[in-house]
Amino acid sequence: MIVCHCNAVSDREIIDAVRTGALDVDEVGRSCGAGTDCRGCRERIEKIIEFAAPRRPALRAS
Repeated sequence: MIVCHCNAVSDREIIDAVRTGALDVDEVGRSCGAGTDCRGCRERIEKIIEFAAPRRPALRAS
């Protein structure tokens, strides 16, 4: 599904960017161009990042 219509970037491209290291919307934009023009899709990109980001174990305080 196309998420960023300005740059024709799909959800799969955004997920690939996240899984290869993009940690936030700006990094996704640098990787694949999503969210860099009108910026109307940035909220959707954030949701995809939450879904696709690798889960990190919580740090325990000693």
